[in-house]
Amino acid sequence: MIISINFPTSSTSSSTPKLPPALAKISHDELVLIELQGALEVECTHDEERDGRLVGQLCIDEVGGKVAQLPKPLAILQRVPNVDADAMNCDDPEDSGSQRAETSGAATVSWDAIAVIRRKIVFAKRPMPIVGRPQA
Repeated sequence: MIISINFPTSSTSSSTPKLPPALAKISHDELVLIELQGALEVECTHDEERDGRLVGQLCIDEVGGKVAQLPKPLAILQRVPNVDADAMNCDDPEDSGSQRAETSGAATVSWDAIAVIRRKIVFAKRPMPIVGRPQA
């Protein structure tokens, strides 16, 4: 199986692709990975139910962390469905019903690399709760 991964060319790099809102942006075009200690608890009966589900917002006033270089860069890939031209040929008079059934599902998938992550923000300590904090 060959999986197609497309990287943007220099001519298309001037137009910034629309990135998912869950990614953190710390400068003009740099995305970073956020590493938190702990676990997220999401109520679901099956693991597939939590895919794409909003867990909440990270709203912390004081948190200590550092920016670290990743040992290997990570690519953010976006799935792009492609449909074969032969599968969409409905005007072919020699096309029998059995062939049509076989080619109707002949869709391939390619991936676009929309960003590369080279750094991460590491929060090694859990933040202190701000409940009951004295007002200044």
